[in-house]
Amino acid sequence: MAAMTAHRPRPVAVVIMAKEPTPGRTKTRLCPPLSPDEAAALYEAMLADRCAQVSALAGAIPAIAFAGLDEGQPAAPVPPGFQVVPQPPGDLGVGLEAAARFYLSRGTPVLLVDSDSPTLPQVFLEEAVARLANADDDELVLAPSSDGGYHAIGLSRDEPSLFREIPWSTDAVASVTLERAAAAGLRVHRLPAWWDVDVPADLERLRRQLFQSWWPRRTAAWLRRFRGPALDPVGEPRERVAGAPSATPPVAEEERWAAPWRCVASRSVYGTPWLSVREDRVRMPDGAPTVYSVIECGQCVGALPFVDDDTVLLVRQYRYVAGRVTWEMPTGGVHPGERPEEAMRRELGEEARVHPGRLEYLGAYHTSKSVMEETAHLYVARDLVPANAASADETEFIRVEPVPFARALAMVQSGEIVDGMTIIAVLRVALAAAGHP
Repeated sequence: MAAMTAHRPRPVAVVIMAKEPTPGRTKTRLCPPLSPDEAAALYEAMLADRCAQVSALAGAIPAIAFAGLDEGQPAAPVPPGFQVVPQPPGDLGVGLEAAARFYLSRGTPVLLVDSDSPTLPQVFLEEAVARLANADDDELVLAPSSDGGYHAIGLSRDEPSLFREIPWSTDAVASVTLERAAAAGLRVHRLPAWWDVDVPADLERLRRQLFQSWWPRRTAAWLRRFRGPALDPVGEPRERVAGAPSATPPVAEEERWAAPWRCVASRSVYGTPWLSVREDRVRMPDGAPTVYSVIECGQCVGALPFVDDDTVLLVRQYRYVAGRVTWEMPTGGVHPGERPEEAMRRELGEEARVHPGRLEYLGAYHTSKSVMEETAHLYVARDLVPANAASADETEFIRVEPVPFARALAMVQSGEIVDGMTIIAVLRVALAAAGHP
């Protein structure tokens, strides 16, 4: 298996393709059942939610391009920290091409995002930014929409053919764009399809999904405030559902999912040489107090030791808590004052009786999303040489066995391997070997 290399991520410009929320000119296909003022207000809420989404993207340069605004400042407010880029008069392709070139001519990858798909998952945008941030990754990222268009298009090189003579507002937009990309020799990464809000049926779908939702915050709040007739799937008025809430619940000024929790006091509850438990008094995003218990384990390490390109060493041992013998890769804790790589070399000597000629870093993750404060560092170990058996940990009773990597992957897929660190390491190596870094 080839060694994995890391690239320094580049900043990515994320440009929201927007319109100024003007009654009679914005979201006119939603009128009726909405009035022009209501359609403009709904779009303003969707645009604000998209701005909040983009603001939360790590490694992104947030920007906005208002249709027809070639220079100057828009009448609509621009969020703090956002750049305003040109979107000259013309069709959608003219605006997309101008906004893309604004950054690509400066050597910055760009992701162009729509402003009327408020439920578009944040992970889609995060994946697109991550792809574009790496110099050797895909040159085109496309997030198609269910109506044949796309929600986002990302580029790391200028390619005007993607925006010229495209049948805009038809179900062929995405397919023609992909044909142009193939003709230009662009590497392509496609995200899953999603939907936007264009016609009354979309509006009803949106309201059914968001009537009780807190996210996207502004769009959901507008839908709860809207007092017009409810809609059926083809846009005809029907009676409002009995008992449906009409008042808007209080909404925090900041996005609750991203707002930090603040610790105001902390006390130690229990401790051993391996872990400690503390109890924190915390203020939640709405200001209410709560108590949070945290198990502190520090840092741990684990490595897949490759005997050759196709074989790894796994260890088998009885795990007291699980009450069974498990398959695992060599793992262990990082001692005070020890660097993770040093700890990994020590653990390989103790558990697998080998020393690595080189360690390749796979990355780190948090072993628990809620109560465990522990960071795991994962490695691949290669160029193994025997270690002195005297270095073994006297508290561990371990059997070391060579296993074909393909067999280890099958053991992960079947559930035979249940150790979380081992599962993640095996899957990461398998993905990298398949060309998915």
